[in-house]
Amino acid sequence: MKTKTTILLLITLLTWSCNGKFDKISDDKFIGLWEIKGADVTEGIQIKIQRENGKLIGRVYKLNDNKYVKLFVDSNEVFVAGIERKSNYQFKLTENKVGKTLFSLYGQKTSQEFEVQFIDDNTIGLALESSSPVQSTRIYKKVK
Repeated sequence: MKTKTTILLLITLLTWSCNGKFDKISDDKFIGLWEIKGADVTEGIQIKIQRENGKLIGRVYKLNDNKYVKLFVDSNEVFVAGIERKSNYQFKLTENKVGKTLFSLYGQKTSQEFEVQFIDDNTIGLALESSSPVQSTRIYKKVK
């Protein structure tokens, strides 16, 4: 009897402590102006994410001073090619590479996929498959 009570208490405690953490997050939270942080070449680029034809797309709003960005990226160019839901609180974000036209000429990948999770209402963590988005140093910070 003690074991059943202890197990029930542990399950209740676990459920209560996780309450709200895994609730479904609306993909509308992505809509807005975001600045890239923690990325070498794309640091400081601002991306405006909005819904286009039912799909979340991010276009370049403001460039940074990186010479490769200035050479290969245009304002209003699609930078975030799409955002898809993976679970109630996790998403997959596809980001076009800087110089994607050049990469495509040589048969290389032109985009990179990231696991994405909201760290808070104004911060999105991006990570590669084996990493945790919440602990990532590469983030999108909401400007507006």
